[in-house]
Amino acid sequence: TIVIVHGAWLGGWRWRTVADLLRSRGHHVFTPTLTGLGERSHLTSPAVNVSLHARDVANVIRYERLEGLLLVGHSYGGMPVSAVPEIVAEGTIHSILYLDAFLPEDGQCLNDLVPGPPHLPPAGEDYLVPPPRVNAVGFNAHMDAASRADYEERRTPQSVHCFTEKVRLTRALERIPRKAYVLATGYKNDTFGPVASKLRQRQGWRVEEMPHTHDLMHVAARETADMIESALP
Repeated sequence: TIVIVHGAWLGGWRWRTVADLLRSRGHHVFTPTLTGLGERSHLTSPAVNVSLHARDVANVIRYERLEGLLLVGHSYGGMPVSAVPEIVAEGTIHSILYLDAFLPEDGQCLNDLVPGPPHLPPAGEDYLVPPPRVNAVGFNAHMDAASRADYEERRTPQSVHCFTEKVRLTRALERIPRKAYVLATGYKNDTFGPVASKLRQRQGWRVEEMPHTHDLMHVAARETADMIESALP
């Protein structure tokens, strides 16, 4: 059983190709869309934050009665994924995989972890942070015009509190038996390179690299599915 948590401004839809590949291999795969995003964008509000998104994922685990699962987080998805072990029963998650993702320490927010300007609402906007334009972001420069148009049309603004809430963590994550981190090396990766370097020195973590850009589920769907399978309990 695999639960995949998407990145900022996106939704479970972005993982459709990888999820279908994994299902064709016999796995049960869930790609929940976090509150306020994608097909749930009508539910956005200032109450949307990392804690709520962690609860979104925990509720999928609870109501689907999932056990012995692999929990995967990509990019922003690493924030709620880090908090989920705090609110589900110990032993529920047997393996956790971060794909070019944020990995906060206790008391950190996402804006503490980005090397550039923090994600904040533009002037005149109350709480919503718009997605950056694709052609302005090097790690998504691989998209052709049709893919870019489809991608832009389906991305949605996201609550600033997803970027500013400081997560509260004990060591629940470290008690998960299998922990892995994947670094995308196909672009100038100033954001996640330091995370991989830190984890290479931390006992109990497996660190891998993929020679692709950040949008792994789009540019390397089959290789990403293979990497996810490699992290199964």
